[in-house]
Amino acid sequence: MSISKNKGRAIAKLIVATLVLVVTISLGISGYGTVPSLGNTFNPFLGVWTMANNAKPPVTQTLRLPGLNSAVTVAFDANGVPTINASSDHDLFEAMGYIHAHFRLFEMDLLRREASGTLTQIVGNSALSNDELELTLGLNRTAAAEWKKIGSKSVLGKDLLAYAAGVNYQISQFKSNGNLPAQFKLLKYTPANWTPIDSLLIEGDLTQVLDFNVTSIDYQLLEKSLGYTKTMALFPVVANNPQAPYDLGPYKKAPLSPITQVIPGTTPNSTGRAIAAKTVMNKPKKRSSVKLSATSLKNVDLSILNWVNSSQPLLKSVGGNSNNWVVDSTKSANGHAMIAGDPHLHQSLPSVWYQMVASSPTIDISGVGIPGLPGILIGHNKNIAWSLTNTQNQATFFYQEVTSPSRPGEYLWKSKWRKMNVINYKIPLRGGGYKSYQVRLTVHGPILSKFGISDSVYWTGALPSGDLSAMIGVWRSSNFSQFRNSLKTWLAPTQNFAYADVHGNIGIVAPGIYPQVKAARPWLPLSGNGSNDVVGTIPYSQVPMVYDPPTHFAFSANQREVTSKYPYYIGTSANFFSNGFRARTIKKVLSSTKKVTMAQMEALQSNNVDLLASEIVPLIKGAVASSNPSGAFTLSPLYKQYLSSLEKWNYSMDTTSSAATIWWYFLQNYMTDTFGGLWSRSGVPTAKDPNLVVGTPSTALVEDIEAASLHPSSTGIFNTSITSGQSRNKIIFKAFVQTVTQLDKAYGSSLSALEWGKVHKREFVSLAQVKQFSYGPFPGAGDSWTVDAADGNLLSTAGPSWRMVGELGVKFVGIIPGGQSENPISPLYSNQALAWRQGRYLPMVPTSASSAIALWTLR
Repeated sequence: MSISKNKGRAIAKLIVATLVLVVTISLGISGYGTVPSLGNTFNPFLGVWTMANNAKPPVTQTLRLPGLNSAVTVAFDANGVPTINASSDHDLFEAMGYIHAHFRLFEMDLLRREASGTLTQIVGNSALSNDELELTLGLNRTAAAEWKKIGSKSVLGKDLLAYAAGVNYQISQFKSNGNLPAQFKLLKYTPANWTPIDSLLIEGDLTQVLDFNVTSIDYQLLEKSLGYTKTMALFPVVANNPQAPYDLGPYKKAPLSPITQVIPGTTPNSTGRAIAAKTVMNKPKKRSSVKLSATSLKNVDLSILNWVNSSQPLLKSVGGNSNNWVVDSTKSANGHAMIAGDPHLHQSLPSVWYQMVASSPTIDISGVGIPGLPGILIGHNKNIAWSLTNTQNQATFFYQEVTSPSRPGEYLWKSKWRKMNVINYKIPLRGGGYKSYQVRLTVHGPILSKFGISDSVYWTGALPSGDLSAMIGVWRSSNFSQFRNSLKTWLAPTQNFAYADVHGNIGIVAPGIYPQVKAARPWLPLSGNGSNDVVGTIPYSQVPMVYDPPTHFAFSANQREVTSKYPYYIGTSANFFSNGFRARTIKKVLSSTKKVTMAQMEALQSNNVDLLASEIVPLIKGAVASSNPSGAFTLSPLYKQYLSSLEKWNYSMDTTSSAATIWWYFLQNYMTDTFGGLWSRSGVPTAKDPNLVVGTPSTALVEDIEAASLHPSSTGIFNTSITSGQSRNKIIFKAFVQTVTQLDKAYGSSLSALEWGKVHKREFVSLAQVKQFSYGPFPGAGDSWTVDAADGNLLSTAGPSWRMVGELGVKFVGIIPGGQSENPISPLYSNQALAWRQGRYLPMVPTSASSAIALWTLR
C-alpha cells in the first residue's frame, strides 16, 4: 500500500463545522446555522459523558453475542490489541465485526457513507460535490455487483454475513443502552445496520485512494502548454533517473489475458444506427462532432481536475508512498527469513489501521486491517508473512467520447451510435429531502466531464474484484506457491506483495489488472470511438515477480518494478511511479550489510538519509565558485556559514540538522529556477492541480533535476530553451543565493533557528479535523523520499501509518502512530504515538487469558 499523488481532502473538513463545536463553541446551546443544537451533547446521559463512559479500557466480562456456535474469547493486551480465539470461521468473523464496531463504529460509518455517496445526509450540502463524484465513479455499483457474485450461500458470503451480524449486534447494544459514540449524537443520526455491501464499499474506498488519478488530464494540459516533445522529454515513459527495479527479467511476451469483469452499467447498448466506417476512421481523434475551441477543451479538463481534487478520500493518499523488503535466511544474522513493511497513508486519529490477532481452526493471523473489512491486510500467520506497497501502474484511462448535439444522450462507438446508460440517484439531504442526480455511462465507464463535452473514465477499481477472497487465501497459505496462487483473483489496486516464510524463502509478486490498450500513447486521453479500447491485461504469469533472488534480498518502494525491456506498458514517470530514491537507499543499505539483524531492519525503517541531497549538495560549492570567479559577488559570513553547514552534513533529514532545512529550501528554488521560466512562458495551469506545479510534488521533475544535475551535458535541460540557455552551475548559484536570503529573512541569521525539527513538523490529525483531538504538531524528521517518509509539506500529515518488522518463526514487532480506539478521551486513542515518534516497536504476540489486562467471553 502506498500513497499516490492524490491531494488532501476537503471531506474531513466538512465535519469541522459540526464536531469542532464540541470543543470550540461555548457549551451552549442553540446550534449554529445548519449545525444541530449542542444541548444534548453535554447532557450527562446523552452527550460527552457517554463519550467518557465509552473511553474506559476493556474490562473482564462475559458478553452476549447472538449467532455464535460456541463461546469466543477475546484477550486484550495493555495496548488494547485483541487476541480472538474462536472454534469456527463463522464465530471468528462475527467476533471481528463486533470488536471493530465497539472501537471504530463512527470511522466505519464515515467510510461507507463516503464510498456510497451519502455524506451530505449527515454533514450538509458542502458534501454534495463529493457524493456526486462517488456516485459517478460507482463504488456502490461495484460493491453491489461483487456481493451479487459472491452470494449469501458461498463460504465468503457466509463469512461476510457473520461479520455484519457482529457489527449489527454492537450497534443494537449501543442504541438500546443510549451509548452510541458521541459523534452520532452531535450529528443527530443513528447508524444503519451493516451489510456485506458496506464492507465491499470500504474495500473500494481504499482502492480509490491507491489507484484512481487524473494524470492523463495533467498530461494533456502539459502537452497543450509545453508541446508534446517537451512534455515527453520531461515526463517520459521510463524515468530519466535510475529506479532499482526488483524484477530484472528475463521477460517473456505472452498473449494478453482477457478482462472478464465489466464495470457495472457499461454494457453497450446493442441498438443504434450504423454509419460508414470511413466516417469514423477519417476523424479518429475528434472529441465531438461539434467544433469546439481549444479553450473549451481546456476548460473541461480543468473542470474534471477541480472536481476530483476537491473530493479526495477520507483515508487521504498524499506523501511519500510505502516500503517493504525481505531478507532470506542466508543473509539474515540468525538464519531466518526477515520482513519489513511500512505503508504510507494519512496519519489520522483514529488510525487508518486496527491491529488484531485472530485464530480459528483454519485461520491464525496477526497484523493490521481496515475497520469495516474483516481480518488483516498486512501481517503474518504461523508460516509466512507479507506486506504491501502500491505498484503505481496506470489504472485510470480517460476516453474522449464522440457525441453530437443532434443525438443527445448518445455516443459513437465501433461505427454505431449507442445510447448512454443512465442511472438516476436521489442523494439524501441533511434535514430531509433529496437532490436528484444523474450518472451517464458509456462502454468505457462513467462520464466525468461537464460543459456538454463527454469524457468517460475507465478505472480498474470499478471492476468487481475477488480481493477479499484472495486475502483470505493468503491467510491460509503456508508456502510461496499457495501464496502466489491465492493472489490470482486480486484485481485492484495492483500491489507489491512482499513475502517471507519460515523455510527462509523470500519473494515479491505484484498481482492485479494491468490494462493494455490499442494505442501508442495510453497516458493521454484516448479516442472513445473503439479504436483505443482496453483489450486485455498482462497475464498473471508475467506480472512483476521475484523469488529467492541471488542478492538474497528484495525490496519495493513504489519504484518502477521492471526494467525498460519489460514488454508491456504499465505506466509512465508521471503516472505515477516513485522517483526511486527510497528504493535505492534500501538497496544500498541491504547490499552493504553482510548479515542483517532485526535491529538493523528497524533502523532502516527510521532512516532519514536524503539520497538526492547526497548527489546534489556536493555540487553547490563548486557552482558558487565557478559562477563567481572574479569575486564580483562577495560571500558574506552567512553564505560561508551555510556552505560550511552543507559540507559537514551527513545528508540525514534529522530534526537537529540545520543543513537539512538549507537543502530543502535550496531544492525548491533550484527546481523553480530550472523549470519555472518555461512553465510561466508556456502558461501551464498550475493553479488547477498541485501535480502541475514546479517543485518536489512533481516526481518526474525531481527525477529530471537529478539526471540533469549529474549529467548536465546529456539531458537536454541546461543550456537549452528550457532554462533560457542557463548552465547548471549558474542556476545552482542563483538558487543558493535565493535560499540564503530567504532563510535569513524568515528565520534570522542563527543556524540553530534552522534546525529541521523547528521548521518541519508532523501531526496526526483528528479524522474529524478537531484540533484538540489531534496529536502534535511535533518536530518531524524525514522528507518526501527518505525511507521514513513525510508528505513533502512543512507540516506533514502523512507517512508510515504502520511499521512492522519480523523474523519468521522467532519474533514480530509493530507500531501505529495512534491507538486502537476512536474515542478521543480513551487512553487507547493515541497511546502508541510517542513510541512511533521514537522509532520504537511493540511486540506482536498473542495474548493469553492469563496475561490479558481484560478477557471478554462472547456467548
